[in-house]
Amino acid sequence: MTGIVSNRASTIIPSITLSLNTKANALKEAGEDVVGLAAGEPDFETPDIIKAAGIRAIEEGKTRYTPAAGIAQLRKAVSKEYSKLLGVEYGWKEVVISHGAKHSIFNALYVFTDLDDEVMITTPYWVSYPEMIKLVGARPRITELSEKTGYKLTVDHLKAQVEKGKPKVLLLNSPNNPAGIVYTPKEMEGIGRFLLDEGIALISDEIYEFLVYGDTEHISPVKLIPELKDQTAVVTGVSKSYAMTGWRIGFALAEENAAFRMGAYQAHATGCPNAISQWAALEAIEKGQDDRERMRAEFEKRKEMFGQRLSKIPGIKFPDPGGAFYFLTDVSGYFNACGVKGSSEFCEKLLSEKGLLLIPGGPFGCDNMIRFSFAASVDQLNMALDRFESFISDYS
Repeated sequence: MTGIVSNRASTIIPSITLSLNTKANALKEAGEDVVGLAAGEPDFETPDIIKAAGIRAIEEGKTRYTPAAGIAQLRKAVSKEYSKLLGVEYGWKEVVISHGAKHSIFNALYVFTDLDDEVMITTPYWVSYPEMIKLVGARPRITELSEKTGYKLTVDHLKAQVEKGKPKVLLLNSPNNPAGIVYTPKEMEGIGRFLLDEGIALISDEIYEFLVYGDTEHISPVKLIPELKDQTAVVTGVSKSYAMTGWRIGFALAEENAAFRMGAYQAHATGCPNAISQWAALEAIEKGQDDRERMRAEFEKRKEMFGQRLSKIPGIKFPDPGGAFYFLTDVSGYFNACGVKGSSEFCEKLLSEKGLLLIPGGPFGCDNMIRFSFAASVDQLNMALDRFESFISDYS
């Protein structure tokens, strides 16, 4: 039978980050000399106390279906912790536990939008945002940002966009993947006030909230403007900060009706998140702060080392990452010398000639750039930089 695949499914673009990470692992298993800085996940082991909680859940028989929106114990722990962090009271019924923050974002998009509603995203955006928006039947409105504004959305940008037609939702990510930028409280408050006044819903992707460096501080827009709670879904989880990527636990905080609808949708779409992982996530939130800070401090050391070496390479520009664990680097000055037309061809040439696998910026909406992840050992980072420096030297 032919033509079984729908038109909608035919337009889905696979995740470049996941596919390239799979490619790197396959090359390594085949014995190829490859260094990969493609993965968007901590290289640390999940902390022992969290692993022990998962084992304990298995031994205690906590392996059955849970309520679709998650176990009450975890929802209550999240509501307690984030009511303090955000300075806004969230009841436990205003928390929905999902299969990772990506799933939480998808749930929020489904609940906040109708067919053909517009969702604004800004470049550089996380690679999955446009596809997720299209999958729920909405339309991505991509706002191009540049070095001039530090790759940050401004109120002036928002005003200009609204003059063209008001979007239903703004999907905003700070700290940002792939650029590592973090909005200041003043910048975030300006955006939040504008959204509040215009009645535009907000999905605030804060998955890297605890991974900030130096004097940088992440502050949620809901903390700055508590009235935003009624039109916002704050999305985060345990994957990045607690080295729990494979456990697949994220959560959304939203006003009760929106949270109820997210839970109802999830009940039909996927059912409950993994029961064992929920109990492990509970341990992380209640007792994992010391391990979280230990890993953050190590990431900060790597960021400083990596940034110092990267900044010495001629013709390379990048925004200083205040959070997350990425460097988004402008390499377009070398495209002509390398004989390439964009970031994908640049990365392919880099892999074939030097055995270094990086993520092209095109799928993030910035084809002049490539992404390095510094979620790797210092030895791996130095080896990668050696190869990158050698490649650039060849074409200088």
